[in-house]
Amino acid sequence: MRLIQLLFVYILHNSKTTQANCQARCEETNGRAIDTPLTNRALVGHSFKNFTVNKPYDCHLLCFVEKCRCQAYQMKGKHSCELLDEDRSAAPDDLKEEKGYEYYEMDREYEKTTHNACANQPCRNKCCEDNPCFNGGTCTELCNHAKQKFNCTCAIGYVGKLCEKKSPTSCKQLQLEAEKPKNSTVYTLYDPASKSFYQTFCDLTSENGFVWTLLESFSLANNNHFKAQQFLKDYPVSQNSFKWNKFRLSLPIMNSTLSHSTHVRATCNFNTDGLVTTDYLRAKASDLNILQLSSLSCVKMEYINVRGYDCYDCTALMFQGINWHLHTDSSLKACQFQSASNGSVKSGDGEDNFGYYGTFNTLHRCTSGDNATTQWWFGEQ
Repeated sequence: MRLIQLLFVYILHNSKTTQANCQARCEETNGRAIDTPLTNRALVGHSFKNFTVNKPYDCHLLCFVEKCRCQAYQMKGKHSCELLDEDRSAAPDDLKEEKGYEYYEMDREYEKTTHNACANQPCRNKCCEDNPCFNGGTCTELCNHAKQKFNCTCAIGYVGKLCEKKSPTSCKQLQLEAEKPKNSTVYTLYDPASKSFYQTFCDLTSENGFVWTLLESFSLANNNHFKAQQFLKDYPVSQNSFKWNKFRLSLPIMNSTLSHSTHVRATCNFNTDGLVTTDYLRAKASDLNILQLSSLSCVKMEYINVRGYDCYDCTALMFQGINWHLHTDSSLKACQFQSASNGSVKSGDGEDNFGYYGTFNTLHRCTSGDNATTQWWFGEQ
């Protein structure tokens, strides 16, 4: 019985499978001979079917017949065959050194014919017949490339090639549910309250034990767009098209993020310099609730640094008003953190740090030039 099955596979493999092209002509997909394997290499996390076979060529045939999903295959030992739903070009970071494995590329392509037997026929490759998309996803057949046979359009709240994953609703959830460590970068998150997606930067690595969600980032050149926008206002900017020089989450999303956050921080030039603790502050969210503070207050800081002057576990003067962005004025000596008054700009209303910038100092990293940026974040431990 097994011999008959393999013979059937062999016949299918060696006959060209005709596909109707959406561009009004026929194309054919042709399985080629096996390439030289990559020894002691495996594409980790992409196996979707396993078989026991007599030799690698049997695995090659099985991958060819699994035309809708199989992009490559690998052997573990002499008889264990794994079909893969990606290849190393699509997932280069997942190709790992694994003793006893051999990784094989699957060469698929369409060959254009010289006749027009399929002219004006709809695209049909039957890859959507059993709807491979999960969680209400919609399958669309594709005929332009032999290794891309279908696409899943996911229902709201789901992501993944097959819509198999729930959309992450926070940077912390994204990190916890990841199968492998995630990089700090811009991610698309899902807000269940509004049933909508938004973009923000998730910092997963700069401070050990913390995951930080970016709330706002703006350049000094764009200060006029932000200086009068206290965090108590709903003022979303570019949350569907992230920009370091002009970005802010909506107030409902910030409130949702705060509900599971423990800390708040401000940084300067994170987009170019990463985390630098000169010109930086961090406090517990319970001590510095930026979504409620609406006055001039001495606020407990875990750490604050302005132009190299710093203080641990001390109070610093913070202000946020109806038309005043949250900031500290380092020229004043009203709370425990007073050392930064040395060298501060005292003209006008005094030197503003981490926001507002009615009066600023070019020695402060957030205001060192038009392209200098200010960031505010919520953090989770």
